[in-house]
Amino acid sequence: MPLTLALARELTGAHARDAVLAITFSRDGAHCVTCGRDRAFALWSARTGTLLRAYRGGHGREVRDASCARDGGTIATCGGDRGVYVWDVATGAARRRFEGHDGDGGTNAVTFCANDCVVVSAGYDASVRVWDVRANGGRAMQILNARTGVGFEDSVTSLTRDEAWPRIACGCVDGATRVVDIRRGELHVDAYGVPVTSVSFSRDNKCLAVGCLTSRVCLAECATGDGLNTYRGHVAERAKTQCALTSDDAHVVSGSEDGRVVFWDVVTAEIVAEIDAHDPSSVVCGVDVSPPGVPPALATCATDGRARLWTITSDR
Repeated sequence: MPLTLALARELTGAHARDAVLAITFSRDGAHCVTCGRDRAFALWSARTGTLLRAYRGGHGREVRDASCARDGGTIATCGGDRGVYVWDVATGAARRRFEGHDGDGGTNAVTFCANDCVVVSAGYDASVRVWDVRANGGRAMQILNARTGVGFEDSVTSLTRDEAWPRIACGCVDGATRVVDIRRGELHVDAYGVPVTSVSFSRDNKCLAVGCLTSRVCLAECATGDGLNTYRGHVAERAKTQCALTSDDAHVVSGSEDGRVVFWDVVTAEIVAEIDAHDPSSVVCGVDVSPPGVPPALATCATDGRARLWTITSDR
């Protein structure tokens, strides 16, 4: 079924027109967070587009990803300086700073899990680390890497969480996805043969959308790894772009290296909408869809330094 997207809000005033690298909705859809190359992240009202607060002075390099706690009181961030932070939204103070990722490449992705008691991060050092937010120490409670039986062979680019916990999925430059049950120690690996830049669970957590550098998004069944569909029509050959499923699991969406955002019907793989969301010379590196229970909306950000909110309507 075709979709219509309309620009609702332009998010301006936080990142000084430097590249905006990630954007995510809060769990209730009331707010969204942007992450910038300018070492800052910002909190916005998703309804009005108002800048509520810009957070600066923590990260020493670009901020690459953020995750909002369920209660809206804290935000976890990560970036090029290898640090993983948990921030108090109201005060702007860093409640926790976790260190442990190795090398100079930094940390690529972060997410809250386990009722916000745990933060999981993915790094350039071919590892995923699990941090206990409640513990006093700053060391990881669990490390997933080749030494511990999870054989990442290159940078781990992306993370997605199963809301039921303790399962996470990871995308890696080595061309594989890995679904890990943290508690049971179970691991399922699927090879795609090319770098994986994005992973996203469906809302029912039974399927995984996988963004690859050969300008394709794949949909796989988590339990078996069987491929269910492939989606083409965007450009993803050299840069990290993000994919996701809509809140009703009816559509797949991805950013593109030419400023576009593309939607596909999840069953037919036909393009049902595409918009020139950003400057055609920019990479749309971040997309997110609003959670269930709020009007359908899309958040986008790009290397042109802009972040935008869009309404989504079905053409019935």
